[in-house]
Amino acid sequence: MTRRQSLSLCLASLAAGHGNIPAVLAADEPRKSAGTKPDPEGGVFELRGYYITFMRMPAMGWLEWRTALDTLAEDGINLLVMWLPGGFRSKKHPLTWQYNEDHPNVRQDFMRDLITHAQGKGIRVLLGFTPFGYDGVNRMALEHPEWRAQKEDGSPVDEFGIHSWGWSLCPARAEVREFMRSYLREMVFDFYPQADGLMVESSDYNVCLCPECRAKPYEEEFRLTQEISREMWKAKPEALILVYPHYFTGRSVPGLAASATAVRQPFDPRWGLVFTPHSAHFDADLIRQASHTLYSGPEAVLGTPAGVAAGARAARDHGVKGYLPSLEAFSYQVTKSEGGEPYFIGRRRLPLGQDPEKEGRNPWNSLPCRVQRLAVRAFSRQPDLSMEQFGQQVAKAFFPETSPASLPQAVADLLELQRIWTFEAEWYWSSPLLDPDFFKSRARRLAWPADKLAAYQRNLDTLRQIVGRWQASPGGTERGMFQLADSVVQRWSHAGEPAEVR
Repeated sequence: MTRRQSLSLCLASLAAGHGNIPAVLAADEPRKSAGTKPDPEGGVFELRGYYITFMRMPAMGWLEWRTALDTLAEDGINLLVMWLPGGFRSKKHPLTWQYNEDHPNVRQDFMRDLITHAQGKGIRVLLGFTPFGYDGVNRMALEHPEWRAQKEDGSPVDEFGIHSWGWSLCPARAEVREFMRSYLREMVFDFYPQADGLMVESSDYNVCLCPECRAKPYEEEFRLTQEISREMWKAKPEALILVYPHYFTGRSVPGLAASATAVRQPFDPRWGLVFTPHSAHFDADLIRQASHTLYSGPEAVLGTPAGVAAGARAARDHGVKGYLPSLEAFSYQVTKSEGGEPYFIGRRRLPLGQDPEKEGRNPWNSLPCRVQRLAVRAFSRQPDLSMEQFGQQVAKAFFPETSPASLPQAVADLLELQRIWTFEAEWYWSSPLLDPDFFKSRARRLAWPADKLAAYQRNLDTLRQIVGRWQASPGGTERGMFQLADSVVQRWSHAGEPAEVR
């Protein structure tokens, strides 16, 4: 029996309910989409890439970023969104980066070289930002408290941030608008004029609800987007500028107050549109009008291959022509409680669950992330690929030398390891199981019920089984699985006795 026959037989048997199968392999077969003819090279999506928050990775310098970009280029991407505010040394507005002054790009700028390096590999780089909020921008309210956005009752919005803590700004104020224009022009035209375009990530948290902003929601944000778009197209007519659909739908924005209703502004078909599961839902009419359309979700970071498959199919089924999953990883020092968790204050974030001083210097090359990147490659090219067929690609990519007898178990274990790594992960951390002290703190604080603790116990037991199966492996992916699983098991061990999560 060949390796492929052995793998197919085992996966089919497991899918029928016989044996220990990862949930991803038991997924229902997707329906076939009539008329879809996947291109084995590029696939059904014209634009394929990743969304990365560059400014939240201060543990990586030029060499690490160049290596990481080479890693991501292996996936056949042609687009990269690099979220930049707070991550470059603005001369006009130093308050925007002072919280992040240990970031290597703030100390000595290398983003220009990184953009050039990406372009040499056929990858367009877009500069990402949010008007009037988020990293760097929200720090301006420290010097200008009167700039803070307001709630409906007239009080300031709550302090908020991910690494960069501050307040969203009120776009109704002329001085706020002038700051935002100045900061963007500096980033786009003074620092990184060779960038290929922009991604304008419309405000989706703590937007201003003062009487003036409430009367014309998103109007000033749209005007800013229009201005910076026109200026960039004048300097670079071929620039790709992506925006959220909020400006054009006339509907309420998911997740925001009912009064934060999107406006209906004129749509320039040169804009590309980005749709997301959290606040920018698919709109068939706009999809037909836009020059480029993309879908961007969290599934590559917070999910499994099945989630990537679902994201790619959703994009394809809605007529979207680009797939841009987030690959966000964080390595900053935590200064405030984020995600409701005070446990991490004073600690450095672990990018995708990896030590930022070791393997986390290129977290996108870690074994769990490599599985997800393979899923992005596979389902971007063929959204209707079955999970059995994906398992065969996993076998080919990760286990080229493994014997037919061991291959099915190796594939199943790798997929289980990836699932466990992201089990109940959030943007700030991978699965709580990876850090026993954090796990216990979170379980206590949230009073986790017995069934949730039992699910974690099963995951820990599975990791022990992976350790036992592959501990004698001399190298290859099998050895990598052993090392990752064993690193978690060892953290849970006390005085030589296996620990229990319960």
